[in-house]
Amino acid sequence: IEVRRRLRSRARYECHQANSFANGICQTLANDTISTGPTLQAIHPIRELARFIEIEWRKWARAVRLASKLRTARLSKVIDGEIFILKSTNNRLRTPVRLDIKLVEADQISTPGFADGLPNQVDGIEFDKWGQPTVYHMLKTHPGDIWALGSWQKDDIDPDDMIHMFRVTRPGQVRGVPEITPALPLFAYLRRWTLATIAASETAANSDLPR
Repeated sequence: IEVRRRLRSRARYECHQANSFANGICQTLANDTISTGPTLQAIHPIRELARFIEIEWRKWARAVRLASKLRTARLSKVIDGEIFILKSTNNRLRTPVRLDIKLVEADQISTPGFADGLPNQVDGIEFDKWGQPTVYHMLKTHPGDIWALGSWQKDDIDPDDMIHMFRVTRPGQVRGVPEITPALPLFAYLRRWTLATIAASETAANSDLPR
């Protein structure tokens, strides 16, 4: 758990705060992958019905801001290593379909206390004997929220209501690590090289000034 948390912290620092090159790479990846969002092509003998379904789907996608959420999800997947998408019913939607999705950051999927040592539980996810998730533990408040101090209450989420996106790179892996992990040391060197180049240029420029 601590290794993943440390990698997420370093990746967020590089991509969100310290390195414009890393930020640009991740933003470009998310924008190019999702673009304007998915589209639906309905195939039906009655063309008017197929057209009606496509139009209604686009209205729903705009109502739930599907493209924007998917871009954020792809960005979180490359920086945090994973993203959780919670399916829920939103009665405030003005569409016939009230399905909505909510993005849940990796930090919020966690088990309060010291229960992570159990063989069927790994960092907020319980599994059956076949390795399939049986329940997700979602903290009611984000651990980084100022209101989360001393609050370790959780909701148990059914696996049918949760989409867990991450890249599996080894057998038995159940949580994700940042996709840019191999580049984190290089990003640090790149930041140092940029600052050193600027400092050298300033020194060279100052040395050419008339005395």
